[in-house]
Amino acid sequence: MAAMRLTMAALVLCAAFATPAYAGRQLKQSSGTIKFPGCTFFSDSEIANNKDFSDLYAALQATGLNDTLSNLSGPATLFAPTNSAFVDFLAAANLTVEQALASPTTKLVLLSHIVPGAIMSESKFVDGEVLATLLPGSNLTTLVDEANTTEVVTVVSFAAEATVVTPAAYACNLVIYGIDGVLLPEVALFPFEADTLMEYLTGTLRPGFAEVPLSLIVAAVQGDETEAVAEAFLTAISNYYLQQLVALYEAAAGNQEAQLALAAVGNQAILDNGCAAYTPLLQQLPSSAALRVAASTQKMIAQSYPAYAKCVSESS
Repeated sequence: MAAMRLTMAALVLCAAFATPAYAGRQLKQSSGTIKFPGCTFFSDSEIANNKDFSDLYAALQATGLNDTLSNLSGPATLFAPTNSAFVDFLAAANLTVEQALASPTTKLVLLSHIVPGAIMSESKFVDGEVLATLLPGSNLTTLVDEANTTEVVTVVSFAAEATVVTPAAYACNLVIYGIDGVLLPEVALFPFEADTLMEYLTGTLRPGFAEVPLSLIVAAVQGDETEAVAEAFLTAISNYYLQQLVALYEAAAGNQEAQLALAAVGNQAILDNGCAAYTPLLQQLPSSAALRVAASTQKMIAQSYPAYAKCVSESS
């Protein structure tokens, strides 16, 4: 885990040299309006009338999250990085805009900026409060302090922190706060690292532990790094970390995206090392019904990952 923290530190320098919060609050109005389809920001909102949030809007569009945020079933709070925050982040991560927008990890990063429930004003933030986000297993912590008689709110993620630099803005079911950095969850790894996954699989089987590594696996598969994950799975199987691997399948119950990612990993592992190498894990798995694998998902697995489907059938 220490190695992962060092890797992530290189990506989050942007959070360390932002201007003080009370200075950042003087964001000036500028031309350009950011709107989500079907939503209208308050006309006097800094975020509504400030083009410094256009990079966030582009990222939300590229990941499909703009539609998600426009059609929330309940209230939520969005911590919105400024354009300057994105520029600093990309420089620290050595990524181009095109690379970031094309990466499946970007969606995970953005989901970690969204908190269910409306925090209606800065006065409602609580020092030391832990906030769950829309990214399973990823939490934020709020720190409240004072600088020059002004209350300063800092939002801390696993590997970064940022300061709230605008008052609350509102759109549809969203309460939005501008922040001066990009928050990074544990799964925001560029690229996938097998050692990091093994850190999770060899750790304590505590409730909910599988949520973060499962998100990491899904992102890796979507980023064409399935073979690296398959190698890690085979290592875990050979070292008898079967309960941890079963927990990943259980965490994916009813989640087609995650189930297909696990099937892709299994298929690659079987192609590389044969069915016998994967059988010890498959024999420990609950039934498809218990894992809530829909018939449509089973059909997709059979068509896309035939080696895995065949091995599952032979192992049952």
